[in-house]
Amino acid sequence: MQIYVSLEGVDESKIESEFKANSFDVKFHDIQGKNYRCAIVKLHKEIVPEKCKVLVKPKRVIITLAKASKANWLDLHFKEDKLKPTMNKEKDPMAGIMDLMKNMYEDGDEEMKKTIA
Repeated sequence: MQIYVSLEGVDESKIESEFKANSFDVKFHDIQGKNYRCAIVKLHKEIVPEKCKVLVKPKRVIITLAKASKANWLDLHFKEDKLKPTMNKEKDPMAGIMDLMKNMYEDGDEEMKKTIA
């Protein structure tokens, strides 16, 4: 997976990158007097940090993330599945449905809120 960052005048020696299994952080220092950063704290799925790299081109920087599995990613960021009710043996079975309705109400538009209410 590749991420393209449009930046000109990047000095490869002034890039600081850190790749972890579930996140990455790339800092670009002193680009025409400014510092920039491209980071995701929690990725959608795991990556292989040793295989990730940063490549500098004249008008952009390419950040290559090596996915740990070949699965398709729908998003770079991790997102909890709020529509999936959590089952807990100690909880009432109706509580999972109520949690689902609560999430739908909180994330829904005005029409959804009217329907649920």
